[in-house]
Amino acid sequence: MEDSSNGESRGGGPVQNIKRGDLERVDVSDIEMGMFIAELDRPWLETPFLLQGFELRDEDDLENLKKYCQHIYIPRQPEVIKDKPRARTRRGQRLLNTENKGTLLKVSSSLTTQPQKHRIVSSDLKSKANIIKQNERLVAVRKEHKIAKKAYSKGKTNINQILSSARFGQMLNTVTAEGIVSGCVDSMLQNPDAMLWMSKMKHEDEYTAEHCLNVCVLAIAFGRHLNFSKGKLQILGLCGLLHDVGKMRTPDEILNKPSSLTDEEFDIMKGHTIEGYQLLVEEGGAPYQAIDVALNHHERPDGKGYPNGLIGKDISAYSRIIAIVDAYDAMTSNRCYSRAVSPVEAQRIIFRNRGSQFDEKYALSFLQAIGPYPPGTVVELHNGMVGIVLSGRRKIRHLPMAILVRNAEKEEIDESAVDLSLTSSGELDRGYLIRCSLKDGAFGIKLEEHTI
Repeated sequence: MEDSSNGESRGGGPVQNIKRGDLERVDVSDIEMGMFIAELDRPWLETPFLLQGFELRDEDDLENLKKYCQHIYIPRQPEVIKDKPRARTRRGQRLLNTENKGTLLKVSSSLTTQPQKHRIVSSDLKSKANIIKQNERLVAVRKEHKIAKKAYSKGKTNINQILSSARFGQMLNTVTAEGIVSGCVDSMLQNPDAMLWMSKMKHEDEYTAEHCLNVCVLAIAFGRHLNFSKGKLQILGLCGLLHDVGKMRTPDEILNKPSSLTDEEFDIMKGHTIEGYQLLVEEGGAPYQAIDVALNHHERPDGKGYPNGLIGKDISAYSRIIAIVDAYDAMTSNRCYSRAVSPVEAQRIIFRNRGSQFDEKYALSFLQAIGPYPPGTVVELHNGMVGIVLSGRRKIRHLPMAILVRNAEKEEIDESAVDLSLTSSGELDRGYLIRCSLKDGAFGIKLEEHTI
């Protein structure tokens, strides 16, 4: 996740390294399937498209383009020699060219990188400079992975102890909870990408503890984007960590039921907000913001939330923030009653429900903060290769640094780091543009196996 960025361009889209002369304007009435949509005529946050820079592949996207836009921009096609016949191709087809013009770096456990012999590496000075830059960035992030992994593992152990205390009616140790959050804040301020990667390592049988910790991490990252002070980040992280503590008083047969809840069971489930509120009040050491969030993180701006049906600004800012982060992590996690969706799909759902289920201002800010491909996201490229996003960028969120782990045939390969931003300069073939994000675990990819 990166800092806030206005991202202003024609349409406010992220495809900012394409020169104006390289784009061709197309009226929506002339849009064809297969075109590569580089930019829109309006800010992308005002449309259902969470990322500009996508290949038009289905009718729903086409209808939405016609609904929200008057015209769009596509990469200008190269000039063709006159009188020379050529096969007719769809616009955007050149994205599938897999010729490698760029630089791929092998990742080793000793935090060093070497050019892969079977890769074609450019020998000009600019490419050598990019090799050094990628290498330095990779080493820095990988080093922070060690620190973040230690903080995350310790946090998970401690939150399990806190939840166990709540389950058995013992006093909650808020000092331990504050220690968990402090470790997360320190790591996040040092390198947010590393801690966000850790929050993507999920296990269904440890969902409750991991969810509490992940909401803490995501909340801190969101607060960082909102320019919160370190003290406010600490409070916001604690709100995220303890928001679901009341679920420890919910019967397991309801909490872990794989099918839909009955109305009576759902009423019992909704009681976790009141249980959490009471637990934190009785403990006496939690800040009032955390107590408020435990009670109100399921309230909605439209008044259809629970437990009290609060409306709009009657819901505190901390509760409105945690409501978004809570939903995002839940949707991107495998649960006993629901399978995970991709990060992009979860963001689409948040966008569609802004103003009703989620506070509109914070929902739009969260989408900017998290970006389309947070660290740890599994992605498939246009050339068929599969990788894991290592770190993002503030202004070109659709072109992160990634680690390639599967070839075009989805076979396991040696890790190679690739800077996808090189596609904008032509140093890396456009086949390395991201085609789509995938659910966690796609093609048997486990983040633990790619974490130092």
